Amino acid sequence: MKEKAKYILFAIILSIITIAISHFVQPEISYNNGLGWDGVNYHQMAEQSAKGEQISTKAPFVSRVGLPYLVAKIYPDNIKSGFLYLNWLFSILNSIFLALLLARFINRKWVIYLLVFLYITQWHGYHRFGSFYPVQVDPLAISLILASLLVLLKRGISLLDIILLSVITLFGTFVREIVVIPSLLIIAKTYFYYKKSMFTELVQVNRLLLLLPLVIFLIVYVIVTLTVEPTNSHKFYNAAADMLYTKSLFRFFHSWVVAYGAVIILPALFYKQTIAYLKQHRIMATYLAIIIVFSYIGGADTERIAYWGFPVVFILAGRVLDEIELTKANKNFLYALLLIQIVSQRLFSIIPDYPSDCISTTVLLTPIGNCFPYLNLFPAHSELIPAVIGFAEWGIVIAILWWWKRRVFK
Repeated sequence: MKEKAKYILFAIILSIITIAISHFVQPEISYNNGLGWDGVNYHQMAEQSAKGEQISTKAPFVSRVGLPYLVAKIYPDNIKSGFLYLNWLFSILNSIFLALLLARFINRKWVIYLLVFLYITQWHGYHRFGSFYPVQVDPLAISLILASLLVLLKRGISLLDIILLSVITLFGTFVREIVVIPSLLIIAKTYFYYKKSMFTELVQVNRLLLLLPLVIFLIVYVIVTLTVEPTNSHKFYNAAADMLYTKSLFRFFHSWVVAYGAVIILPALFYKQTIAYLKQHRIMATYLAIIIVFSYIGGADTERIAYWGFPVVFILAGRVLDEIELTKANKNFLYALLLIQIVSQRLFSIIPDYPSDCISTTVLLTPIGNCFPYLNLFPAHSELIPAVIGFAEWGIVIAILWWWKRRVFK
């Protein structure tokens, strides 16, 4: 318990330091007066809530009423700052939840501290990205997902688990549709127990109760969609079909690597251990599979959606680090991975403005500096040449690491 308190304190202090530094050095995006793209819709919804007006904006954003409503009630006179402050709060909470989740599966203390550090200081995480692009709803949705995983990633299913997941789903449905995932995972977990013939031993609730979180999601979602007024004719299945046929596999894989850097390369290099661990923890495998599919068909922002898989990806990376023998040769390999991660998550660089007059891009795994087209940070949106260069550089790095790993780790 004392060690968990240290993890929590570390997460809080580092979060506050990172947020403070980022807010001091990181200029806000110029596009749409600091609202960016999706933020225009969320800001409009908060304004409407503050004035008691009908919620009306573009779908699918219009159904994500939870955080805009909360901002409108707490910060009605300064809505943009309200989003920033509340999302900072949820981001700090997320770092705490991640530390507690990692502590459940990882033994080496330094591994937990390192992974929490990498999560908090990631350039596209809200701790740093929020000062650039404040109006978002993702941090609260991530809080709810992490809370649900703390419930789901344990042995057995109790009545308290169902109650907690039902409450999380109830509130999460107002925040973002992806919070349906916990209600699907509890059903998957039941199925895995059933297949192992341990259903009666580990499931202490009536079978029908296992459907309660999903039923709550469907009811609340229907109520929300009937209450709000979309200004367009967006349909998820049409958008998903469009992504399925138009999204490039090259950009898709590149987006996943850019989203995580060496954190995802590590479990990929030690794929045998990773596969074996996922077979033991099928809920983790199911969650990761859902995120992979959704990152392909769920929208154009592949990197942002891919990073929703970070709870499992970080656990997998931590398990590899937990089992590596710390010889001198192995340490040198890990130092190289750390250097790659520092470069790839742009630890000492700010995010360039959009729009800007910068036209050239120098790529070192990711674009470097702060004067290049902003969208080149994201392989899903990047110009072709920087994307190809970045992908080639990652390919070379991964090939070298694979060769090095085969020589060092017997």
